Amino acid sequence: MWLFPFPTTRGSYRVDKGEFERWIGGEIKRFVEDDDGNRLEQLDGSPIFQEPLVGFVAGDDPIFDRLKQVIGEFHLTPAEVMGTIARERGLPTPAAAEIGVISYVLPISRETRKENSRMKDRPSERWAHTRLFGEQFNRKLQGHIVSVLEKEGHFAVAPEMEESLFRMLLDENVGWASTWSQRHVAFAANLGTFGLSDGLITAAGKGHRVGSVVVDRGLESPQRTEEVYRDCLSHQELGCRTCIKRCPADAISEAGHDKARCMEFVLKQMSVIKEEYGIDIYGCGLCQTGVPCEEGIPQAEAK
Repeated sequence: MWLFPFPTTRGSYRVDKGEFERWIGGEIKRFVEDDDGNRLEQLDGSPIFQEPLVGFVAGDDPIFDRLKQVIGEFHLTPAEVMGTIARERGLPTPAAAEIGVISYVLPISRETRKENSRMKDRPSERWAHTRLFGEQFNRKLQGHIVSVLEKEGHFAVAPEMEESLFRMLLDENVGWASTWSQRHVAFAANLGTFGLSDGLITAAGKGHRVGSVVVDRGLESPQRTEEVYRDCLSHQELGCRTCIKRCPADAISEAGHDKARCMEFVLKQMSVIKEEYGIDIYGCGLCQTGVPCEEGIPQAEAK
């Protein structure tokens, strides 16, 4: 049973933060394991994602103000998320200290990653199916978390699923960006650090999907590194650069990731994927596979 075993009412929490985190973290893992949406039904029925990583961060953590500097003023804070939706729904807006963020990483299955690691100029079939159906499941999971929380009396929002909140835009300073960056939120929750290709390197590797939900529950931020590229061998000047060699679009260099060139390439893959695999989706993922950070945090000798 996923129902919260403790009586709660909105704004009055009768369990400590540790109990709350264990409950919702366990529910996320249960849903990933049990739900039929986490299956490659058009292929072999195997799981799309492995066991998720789950993290938490306080809604008033200063990192969200810093993200406005790093990404842009358009990037939302948890307080702005809750304030916008509260006004739309005619609800009181929780104070920033009463807001928390639940973040998770869905690691792509090892079989899919290994298949994609053998590709040179396009995504593999399993990877393309994961890009389409895996993201559908990711959104389903975010909706499920919101539903579970609301049934227990909480006010919860999945920013990526709210039309009034989420949008992609082309910024003159950072290129393609969004008003709610799942990867940066995951970094805030101590679930990973960034690599040369802008991918998030986690304990389960770099091939994944990421999601998050904002809730009217004060949570504690984790201790996290200030070194945003801590686990990238290239940024450690250890001579890796494997993702540069893996990129068929030449969109990665020692200077970083060219988002425009990357997007141009992956969008061109739609016709190839449609013809070869019979589904409508874009994708690539070669820089996330066949690299030292594919399965976890790389060691220096892995370069």
